[in-house]
Amino acid sequence: MSEQQHEPTELISTELERIHQDSYGTGAHRIHTHIVGDRFVLCVVDNHVTVAERTLLDSGQGEAVKATRMAFQEAIGPTFIAVVERAVGRRVEAFVSHVHLDPMFTVEMFRLAPLEGEHEELE
Repeated sequence: MSEQQHEPTELISTELERIHQDSYGTGAHRIHTHIVGDRFVLCVVDNHVTVAERTLLDSGQGEAVKATRMAFQEAIGPTFIAVVERAVGRRVEAFVSHVHLDPMFTVEMFRLAPLEGEHEELE
């Protein structure tokens, strides 16, 4: 791959790391960002667990951790979308996030709007 192809993914990973640090008080352990085809950006975020989350997980309250993380992802979604749009120069038409508890990671998927003149065929 050329350096140009790596640049948007690196920018997205770096910015998402910064947002996690600013918002959770702890960054992500690792973020893998991939551009899939011409319509999707996929980020797999290996999260650090906060002290409060560890306490909840240890007491069997994993669903509370998951619910809180999902609420956060919904609230911060527009910020994540703006990062991806700046990095790839395209509008994001949809954002989906999912939290997995053991091991703790999130999947952030961004569906890019079709390129101008491109028509999406529904089958």
